[in-house]
Amino acid sequence: MHIPRWATPAAAVAASGVLLTGCGKVPAGQQANAGVGATQAAPDPARQDPSAEPSPTVTPPVLQAAGVSRLGKVVTDGEGRTLYRFDRDTARPPASTCMDSCAKTWPPVQATQGAVQVDGVDQRLVGKVKRPDGSWQVTLGGWPLYRYAKDESPGEVKGQGVGGAWFAAAPDGKKAAGGQRERQQDGGDGGDDGGRDRWAGWTVVNVRKDPRLGMIVTDGQGRVMYRFDKDRPKVTNCFGQCKKAWPVVKFTNWKKLKVEGVDRSRIGFIERKDDGSCQLTINGWPMYYFAKDEKPGDTKGQGVQNVWWVVSPQGAKITKGAGGSGY
Repeated sequence: MHIPRWATPAAAVAASGVLLTGCGKVPAGQQANAGVGATQAAPDPARQDPSAEPSPTVTPPVLQAAGVSRLGKVVTDGEGRTLYRFDRDTARPPASTCMDSCAKTWPPVQATQGAVQVDGVDQRLVGKVKRPDGSWQVTLGGWPLYRYAKDESPGEVKGQGVGGAWFAAAPDGKKAAGGQRERQQDGGDGGDDGGRDRWAGWTVVNVRKDPRLGMIVTDGQGRVMYRFDKDRPKVTNCFGQCKKAWPVVKFTNWKKLKVEGVDRSRIGFIERKDDGSCQLTINGWPMYYFAKDEKPGDTKGQGVQNVWWVVSPQGAKITKGAGGSGY
């Protein structure tokens, strides 16, 4: 058995975050793919038929074992592209949770009516699972398999460790050696904590009662949100060094939005001009965090330079307790 080997530089192996490239101009309440900026197409009824079989027009997939620097043996497709598994999926029973914009970044390995060809992989571990959209996906050890869109050539493993939830698959279906030690980054639809946080990858809007400021808006982890007087509704003017001090609150998509204590009709988003990412808005105003807030509930950004303010559940600025300090 021939096992190909590629020596990939550390920079190519390092995990990289998933960048949203567009938000989609869709009003609140409609489903949209936040990654591509388009309204979600109506599902094909034929693909929703539970009795539908895997498409015979797709080339039968190939799973082969290959050696990759630092990770040891991994599973690749017939073109040598690394295949991955996702911690938020399940193997018993097999189920895929990567849909919409996630599936564009992590294309599923499609199953066909033909048998999967294997080389260095135990055929008994290979299976298939029906995805919510009606298509079929190859599984290994019960885990659905994916490619990573940013892997441009054979042997690349740029998806390793992304979001702390994506790992190259080993020939036994487990994570490739060293997978748990890879650098973890915020992966957008990929998650940021290996699945321990139920709402990881979602945009969560909550409120809490601050003893000094009253009811204020936070995210799901209790981090306080702010608005900026130099912005205007649906327009941000915070770029460069400003954005480093005031990181944006990301908007994932309408399907991954959880709101408590704020009228959902006030929730929206903008597509930023500097990097194309999606930023949450409340009552039209772009939302930010303050980098110096070290723990949930901190409000160190309140009144900074007399232009940064915590936000009420109505999206209005709260001007109590202005600190007037600099960054």
